[in-house]
Amino acid sequence: MALGLVLAVPPVAHLAGWQLPDIAYPFLLTATGLFLAMLAKVLFHRSKGALENELEAHQRQLLQEASALNHHAMVCLTDTNAKMFHVNEKMLATLGYEASELIGKTAGHVYDGDNVELFEEIRAGLASGRPWSGETRLKHKNGSTVWTLATVIPHLDRQGNLAGSISIRNDITAAKMDVEQKDMHAALHKLWDEVYILDPQTFSYVYMNEASMARLGLSEDEYRCKSVRHGECQIDEQQFRDRIAPLLSGEVDHVNYPDVIGKTHYDVRVQKVSTFAGQPKLLVVLRDTSEQAEVERVKAELLSTISHELRTPMTSIKGAMGLLLSNAAGDLPQKARDMLSIAYRNADRLVMIINDILDIEKIAAGQMEFDLQAQPLVDVIEEAIAANEQFANRFDVTVKTHDLDAKAVASYDFGRTLQVLTNLLSNAAKFSPPGGTINVLMERKSGRIRVSVQDFGPGIPRESQKRIFERFAQVAKATNSAVASTGLGLHISRAIMEQQQGTIGLDSEEGVGSTFYIEFPAVNHELSAKEKQVGFAG
Repeated sequence: MALGLVLAVPPVAHLAGWQLPDIAYPFLLTATGLFLAMLAKVLFHRSKGALENELEAHQRQLLQEASALNHHAMVCLTDTNAKMFHVNEKMLATLGYEASELIGKTAGHVYDGDNVELFEEIRAGLASGRPWSGETRLKHKNGSTVWTLATVIPHLDRQGNLAGSISIRNDITAAKMDVEQKDMHAALHKLWDEVYILDPQTFSYVYMNEASMARLGLSEDEYRCKSVRHGECQIDEQQFRDRIAPLLSGEVDHVNYPDVIGKTHYDVRVQKVSTFAGQPKLLVVLRDTSEQAEVERVKAELLSTISHELRTPMTSIKGAMGLLLSNAAGDLPQKARDMLSIAYRNADRLVMIINDILDIEKIAAGQMEFDLQAQPLVDVIEEAIAANEQFANRFDVTVKTHDLDAKAVASYDFGRTLQVLTNLLSNAAKFSPPGGTINVLMERKSGRIRVSVQDFGPGIPRESQKRIFERFAQVAKATNSAVASTGLGLHISRAIMEQQQGTIGLDSEEGVGSTFYIEFPAVNHELSAKEKQVGFAG
């Protein structure tokens, strides 16, 4: 009203015939401006105070609504920025915090791990006026997890904007752990292996399955008051502590070691596990290896029998038949020669199978030995071609060499590499058409030397190429099936190459042919004269 009067002074005075001096107008305008500024300031402070009073009123209302729940649930109140301004005693006691550690922090501060994303999801729903209910994982001050069943309700101001929230939670950690424990115990209880769960601080028993209780003669009530230090548990506590020290310090995630408990041999595996509440436990599994040791002993005896009682005489029989076929005892009638040839081939196949089985067992046991020497690869290539010349002739196949480099030196075991090349050459001969050619090539590639054996047979189907180096892998039959295969040769060849820091591979196309190749790291020519005798187990 006053503002209107002031603004109306000049025109009214003019109409009434008043004549104000020109100098009066600037003073009048200045007074008007000061009045407007003072009025705006009054209105601003009144608005700000009203807003603050309204927010305080909202917070007082939230506190009144929460007070009834304080004795029955965990209660937390947040402001419009999701910052906690009230946390009740039950929530503080459950999470292990002091009020000063939480007040002023966002509610997401107490959410555990990936549940922080859930907090953001809840917050977005509250902003739309939607309450939320469900399970949440909160973070105890000591790092453990507290499971809660929560209801979070938005508090809106008069304009419908989010002014804060109230969350009511019940601790369901014990129920969660009970369900988890029952599920885990049900899964472990009937296992044949002995299973123990220990407290990592006291080494007291938290759980034993049936096999464990049966060996120790303890009931469920009895073992819960025992620890590894008790004599009837038959475990040396100090030795156990020493063995799992790297696990307790966090250096490894599990520990494996053999042990003898009582008179029984065990394989012991210990690892850390965590419960729903984030409490660490030690899971100990004892596997009785007495039966396995007996199986290994019988297996060793069988291999010894195969080696000495079967391979040796079969080699002698094969040698004798070879001499007869070479007319060492005079000419043989054609019918007898044909029958002897069949027997010789079967003996040869049997010796090959025996040798493959023994090699496979040596590889599995890590007992295949190697004599590595830096030497030209051309030496073993020429030896392999010469050794397989008669075999290639049987299939009417010619072997040709290309680009053999006498200066290409690698560190390899001559006998084992000869075995690999023999396998590749014999396979190429079996799969080549009569009158065909096998190419043996050498090339250098990025510090490595590759030796390839190329045939022009039917090729290998793409689906078979993935498993060609596996045990007992078989593909399409050779063009001439007079010589059978055990399906072990390429598997053994791969193991031999890997033990020499080499590789083996193939390129094949159906209807075109196959190229198998082996690669070795190249050795400087200056070092080729230095022979290094290296024996190691695989």
